[in-house]
Order: sequence, then structure tokens, then C-alpha cells
Amino acid sequence: MKTIVMKFGGTSVGNIERIKNVANLVEKRIKKDQSRIVVVVSAMAGVTNDLVKKSKEISSNFSDQEYDVLVSSGEIVTSALLAGALIEKGIQSR
Repeated sequence: MKTIVMKFGGTSVGNIERIKNVANLVEKRIKKDQSRIVVVVSAMAGVTNDLVKKSKEISSNFSDQEYDVLVSSGEIVTSALLAGALIEKGIQSR
């Protein structure tokens, strides 16, 4: 079985309706190819910039590890929302 990677940027997952649309696109691809799908998502549009701005308001001395955790949290939120949308469609997702 081949593996297909699908990447969606911040605008593509910018709100709940767009996330549901991405879930529809993934569902169609699964049905079309019967392939294993790996989905990579960005943070919702504007979220990373907002987190960076907030970090600067808090401190200019973030450790690299804490800064990485902070700015990656947007992707974590988006991936969890997309997983929920896929599970709602009966598609195993994590």
C-alpha cells in the first residue's frame, strides 16, 4: 500500500468550516486511492503570529525549548480538530 502525504497550510485550515472541508478532501482521497494518508497541517491562519507576539509581550528570554512548545501549539490544536472531523466521518485518525 502506498502512502500519500497531504499538506494544508494555515489558510486552508483557517476556521472550522475549512477544517471540515479538509476532512472531506482527505475522505475523497482515501476512497479514490485506498492509500494510507498522512496529513500535515499548519496552525490556523494568524495563530502562530499571535503566539509569537504574545511571547514577546511576556519575555525576551524564553528558552528555546519553551518557545518551540509555544509556537508549535497552534499545529497541535489544528491537528486535533482535524482528527475530530475525520473521526466524525468514521475515518481512523490520530
